[in-house]
Amino acid sequence: MILHADNSYELALDGTYVQTYRFEFRPSTVAAARAEAQQAVSYSPSLEDLAITEAYTEKPDGRRIPVLPQAVHDQLPWGSQDLASFSDQRQKVLIFSSVAAGDVMVYAWKRTVHKPVFPDQFMMNVYMSRNNPSGEMTLTIRAPTALPLYTETHDMAASVETDGANTVYRWHASNPEPGATDNVASGPYDRLPRVFVCSFPGYQTFAAAYGALANPKAKVTPVVQALSDHLTSGITDRREQARVLYEWVSLNVRYVAVYLNMGALEPHPADGVIANGYGDCKDHVVLFDALLAARGIKAELAMINLGAHYTLSGPPTFAQLNHAISYLPEFGLYADTTAGTAPFGTLPFEEYGKPVIHAITDGIALRRIPPLAPGQATLELRTEALMSATGAISGKTTTVAKGPFAVDLRRTAAWAEATGMANAASAQLRALGTEGSGMFAFQPPGELAASYAMSGSFNLDAQPDIADGDSFMPPLGLRMLVRPGDLLLGPPSTRKMSDTEPAPCYTGRQIEDVSLQLPIGRHLARLPKGLSIANDLLDYTSSWEMDGQTLAVHRELVSHPSGALCHGAERRMAAEALQAIRHDERRQVALADE
Repeated sequence: MILHADNSYELALDGTYVQTYRFEFRPSTVAAARAEAQQAVSYSPSLEDLAITEAYTEKPDGRRIPVLPQAVHDQLPWGSQDLASFSDQRQKVLIFSSVAAGDVMVYAWKRTVHKPVFPDQFMMNVYMSRNNPSGEMTLTIRAPTALPLYTETHDMAASVETDGANTVYRWHASNPEPGATDNVASGPYDRLPRVFVCSFPGYQTFAAAYGALANPKAKVTPVVQALSDHLTSGITDRREQARVLYEWVSLNVRYVAVYLNMGALEPHPADGVIANGYGDCKDHVVLFDALLAARGIKAELAMINLGAHYTLSGPPTFAQLNHAISYLPEFGLYADTTAGTAPFGTLPFEEYGKPVIHAITDGIALRRIPPLAPGQATLELRTEALMSATGAISGKTTTVAKGPFAVDLRRTAAWAEATGMANAASAQLRALGTEGSGMFAFQPPGELAASYAMSGSFNLDAQPDIADGDSFMPPLGLRMLVRPGDLLLGPPSTRKMSDTEPAPCYTGRQIEDVSLQLPIGRHLARLPKGLSIANDLLDYTSSWEMDGQTLAVHRELVSHPSGALCHGAERRMAAEALQAIRHDERRQVALADE
């Protein structure tokens, strides 16, 4: 349990500040004690100094066991050893000794920021989980009155007062009786108790400030010009030039994930990205935009959230902005070269319908990527299988994807390519709950056409119980992506979510066709009935038919939500439809003798 957490900022007029933080925590179980006995505090050495000012374990009898200096380790964050040139993030790791259930762990630190990300500006954000019990949690910001702060508060008590030449902002909250573990599709900064604070009056000034930091890195140098000339040699159509440059960056510059809100936000110059052959999202944007500029094609850096956040706070912060992509106004399209498997003009599912901030000085900075249009996202699965008299099943599955589905299918193909075709097929069959062997076949995933196909042959182990008349579901074979309903009407986990919780929804079409040839002398004891659902959100149909010895099952879903999120009546329709669809997908048949 969190007993107390106190977070305090002392701001200077130039945006520098001193932050002090003190945290008291009581692990209630042995497992919690083991998990919490190591704490890490991140910082950026190029921007700030961090000092641990207090750290100890207090036993129930009052004894205090200090965290000794040699138990505080300064290191790179876990998993980032190969990212040093792209993030100056480090962390101080505190190792508490002799922590047991019922002890109180205390630590405090002082962060002195001597170089704000944006000169003369300040921004911060924080949220509080509802899952853990907590006592008083306080946040205090003391700022010169000459540095006005814009704030937004959700589900926390707030106050403001004047203290001489300073303005003092205070927030506090507690959560003594936590709720159930969250099972939601939206991010914490969209729904939990939270605070946003910023000295920028709005997104226009924020966007201009970030543009001043990032856009000069997209300078057209002789190296950039020569590469752009080479890649587009003989191509006169401007959109085709943009496509060729997009594909080159997508396929030749390795994406190293360093999120926008980690460490310094300044991208590397385009020349440096070319020389390195790898970069993070903002490095990708800088290089792509520079190559376009060499052709006279304008592009704009756009900041977006790559996770589960679908809103932006009023005061600008990086809480809901962790990724950068490009916008090409001449063609009216967004492009994300870091996706790696997305055709030009196509984005991954998670980027559609979200707000974006264009790093520009002229024009509107705050915009929204349009939701998926009808016909952009389609997924078709076709499995043709044959059952032997022993219950063994063999066949072939073909998956054809278009738009964002093709992005996902190419990623799957890349995994299969790296794993090995036969090994990947066996692993996928096991993941689907079946045992057997198989082999994949597909075109190279680096060929970024509008649609993509992946096929796989399979041989499932004999199942005598099926031959003896036990019920079974017609085999989907080597299914690689989601089934009708999942993803378009929310993530697969939505089956466990309340129908009052909003979930991402997408316009699209999913088709699933399965044919199974039965052994000679056998027939189905019963043929299931189909299902039909039609409402303002979706149309779904399924059918079961026999043609001689062949069973044919057809399922098709077409979704047409009104926006990027299903909430309210749409969310309830989605929840009800998904329950019925999943029941339909679990229908079984059984063999009987002629």
